Amino acid sequence: MRTSIRFGNAEIRPASRQVLVDGQPAPLGARAFEVLLALIARRDRLVGKAELLDLVWPGLVVEENNLQVQISSLRKLLGPQVIGTIPGLGYRFTADLDDESSVDLQSVPVTGDGAALAAVEPAPADPAAGAGFAPPRRRVATACRPSATTLSDAVPA
Repeated sequence: MRTSIRFGNAEIRPASRQVLVDGQPAPLGARAFEVLLALIARRDRLVGKAELLDLVWPGLVVEENNLQVQISSLRKLLGPQVIGTIPGLGYRFTADLDDESSVDLQSVPVTGDGAALAAVEPAPADPAAGAGFAPPRRRVATACRPSATTLSDAVPA
Protein backbone atom coordinates (compact mmCIF):
# COMPACT_ATOMS: atom_id res chain seq x y z
CA MET A 1 0.00 0.00 0.00
CA ARG A 2 1.26 3.46 -0.83
CA THR A 3 1.99 5.90 1.95
CA SER A 4 1.21 9.11 0.12
CA ILE A 5 -1.69 10.96 -1.46
CA ARG A 6 -1.10 12.53 -4.85
CA PHE A 7 -3.08 15.08 -6.79
CA GLY A 8 -1.95 17.55 -9.42
CA ASN A 9 1.63 18.57 -8.62
CA ALA A 10 1.25 17.82 -4.89
CA GLU A 11 2.07 14.83 -2.74
CA ILE A 12 0.88 14.51 0.85
CA ARG A 13 2.68 12.12 3.20
CA PRO A 14 0.36 11.84 6.21
CA ALA A 15 2.54 9.58 8.35
CA SER A 16 5.46 12.02 8.22
CA ARG A 17 3.15 15.06 8.02
CA GLN A 18 4.93 16.34 4.94
CA VAL A 19 3.71 18.14 1.82
CA LEU A 20 5.67 18.11 -1.41
CA VAL A 21 4.91 20.45 -4.30
CA ASP A 22 6.68 19.65 -7.56
CA GLY A 23 8.74 17.13 -5.59
CA GLN A 24 10.06 19.74 -3.14
CA PRO A 25 9.11 20.02 0.55
CA ALA A 26 6.64 22.84 1.08
CA PRO A 27 6.10 24.73 4.35
CA LEU A 28 2.69 24.13 5.88
CA GLY A 29 1.62 24.74 9.47
CA ALA A 30 0.23 21.97 11.67
CA ARG A 31 -3.34 23.32 11.67
CA ALA A 32 -3.42 23.75 7.89
CA PHE A 33 -2.12 20.19 7.54
CA GLU A 34 -4.93 18.95 9.82
CA VAL A 35 -7.51 20.86 7.77
CA LEU A 36 -6.11 19.37 4.56
CA LEU A 37 -6.21 15.80 5.90
CA ALA A 38 -9.73 16.29 7.25
CA LEU A 39 -10.94 17.53 3.86
CA ILE A 40 -9.19 14.74 1.94
CA ALA A 41 -10.60 12.08 4.29
CA ARG A 42 -14.11 13.50 3.72
CA ARG A 43 -13.66 14.37 0.04
CA ASP A 44 -16.90 12.65 -0.90
CA ARG A 45 -18.98 15.37 0.80
CA LEU A 46 -19.19 18.96 1.95
CA VAL A 47 -17.54 19.46 5.35
CA GLY A 48 -19.25 22.09 7.46
CA LYS A 49 -17.32 24.84 9.19
CA ALA A 50 -18.41 23.69 12.64
CA GLU A 51 -17.28 20.13 11.89
CA LEU A 52 -13.87 21.31 10.67
CA LEU A 53 -13.44 23.52 13.73
CA ASP A 54 -14.28 20.58 15.99
CA LEU A 55 -11.87 18.28 14.15
CA VAL A 56 -8.91 20.62 13.97
CA TRP A 57 -9.36 22.52 17.25
CA PRO A 58 -11.04 19.96 19.53
CA GLY A 59 -12.21 21.38 22.82
CA LEU A 60 -11.09 24.92 21.98
CA VAL A 61 -13.13 28.02 21.33
CA VAL A 62 -11.87 29.54 18.10
CA GLU A 63 -13.16 32.05 15.62
CA GLU A 64 -14.17 31.03 12.10
CA ASN A 65 -11.48 33.39 10.84
CA ASN A 66 -8.86 30.86 12.00
CA LEU A 67 -10.33 28.30 9.63
CA GLN A 68 -10.42 30.83 6.79
CA VAL A 69 -6.73 31.61 7.34
CA GLN A 70 -5.82 27.91 7.10
CA ILE A 71 -7.93 27.43 3.95
CA SER A 72 -6.26 30.48 2.42
CA SER A 73 -2.78 29.13 3.12
CA LEU A 74 -3.75 25.77 1.57
CA ARG A 75 -5.05 27.50 -1.55
CA LYS A 76 -1.86 29.56 -1.88
CA LEU A 77 0.26 26.44 -1.64
CA LEU A 78 -1.84 23.97 -3.64
CA GLY A 79 -3.89 26.23 -5.92
CA PRO A 80 -7.38 27.71 -5.60
CA GLN A 81 -9.03 24.80 -7.44
CA VAL A 82 -8.10 22.25 -4.74
CA ILE A 83 -10.64 23.41 -2.13
CA GLY A 84 -14.13 24.54 -3.01
CA THR A 85 -16.25 26.80 -0.81
CA ILE A 86 -20.00 26.76 -0.36
CA PRO A 87 -20.56 30.21 1.21
CA GLY A 88 -21.91 30.01 4.73
CA LEU A 89 -21.86 26.20 4.78
CA GLY A 90 -18.36 24.78 4.46
CA TYR A 91 -15.62 23.41 2.26
CA ARG A 92 -14.91 20.46 0.02
CA PHE A 93 -11.71 18.95 -1.31
CA THR A 94 -12.25 19.08 -5.08
CA ALA A 95 -8.99 17.82 -6.61
CA ASP A 96 -8.93 14.38 -8.21
CA LEU A 97 -6.61 11.99 -6.42
CA ASP A 98 -4.19 10.03 -8.59
CA ASP A 99 -5.12 6.39 -9.03
CA GLU A 100 -1.99 5.37 -7.14
CA SER A 101 -3.08 7.24 -4.00
CA SER A 102 -4.44 4.64 -1.64
CA VAL A 103 -3.33 5.53 1.87
CA ASP A 104 -5.75 4.67 4.69
CA LEU A 105 -6.30 8.07 6.31
CA GLN A 106 -8.01 6.58 9.35
CA SER A 107 -4.78 4.80 10.34
CA VAL A 108 -2.60 7.92 10.24
CA PRO A 109 -1.39 9.04 13.67
CA VAL A 110 -2.50 12.52 14.67
CA THR A 111 -0.13 14.74 16.59
CA GLY A 112 -0.74 17.98 18.41
CA ASP A 113 -4.15 19.27 19.45
CA GLY A 114 -5.93 18.47 16.20
CA ALA A 115 -7.89 15.31 15.69
CA ALA A 116 -8.62 15.67 12.00
CA LEU A 117 -8.60 11.97 11.37
CA ALA A 118 -10.02 10.73 14.65
CA ALA A 119 -13.57 9.53 14.89
CA VAL A 120 -15.74 12.24 16.38
CA GLU A 121 -18.27 11.04 18.88
CA PRO A 122 -20.72 13.50 20.41
CA ALA A 123 -20.33 14.01 24.14
CA PRO A 124 -23.16 12.77 26.35
CA ALA A 125 -25.85 15.39 26.90
CA ASP A 126 -26.00 14.69 30.63
CA PRO A 127 -23.07 14.90 33.10
CA ALA A 128 -24.42 11.78 34.82
CA ALA A 129 -24.10 9.88 31.54
CA GLY A 130 -20.35 9.48 31.86
CA ALA A 131 -16.92 10.96 32.15
CA GLY A 132 -16.95 12.05 28.52
CA PHE A 133 -19.30 14.94 29.23
CA ALA A 134 -18.27 18.16 27.57
CA PRO A 135 -20.12 21.41 28.12
CA PRO A 136 -21.54 23.03 25.00
CA ARG A 137 -19.01 25.11 23.11
CA ARG A 138 -19.68 28.62 22.03
CA ARG A 139 -17.93 30.14 19.06
CA VAL A 140 -17.38 33.84 18.91
CA ALA A 141 -17.56 35.37 15.46
CA THR A 142 -15.41 38.43 14.99
CA ALA A 143 -18.16 40.25 13.12
CA CYS A 144 -20.58 39.84 16.04
CA ARG A 145 -18.44 41.46 18.69
CA PRO A 146 -19.76 44.82 19.85
CA SER A 147 -17.49 47.73 19.20
CA ALA A 148 -17.58 51.41 19.98
CA THR A 149 -18.45 53.37 16.87
CA THR A 150 -17.99 56.82 18.36
CA LEU A 151 -16.10 58.27 21.29
CA SER A 152 -19.36 58.88 23.14
CA ASP A 153 -20.18 55.16 22.83
CA ALA A 154 -16.83 54.17 24.31
CA VAL A 155 -16.77 56.57 27.28
CA PRO A 156 -19.49 56.27 29.94
CA ALA A 157 -21.36 59.49 30.68
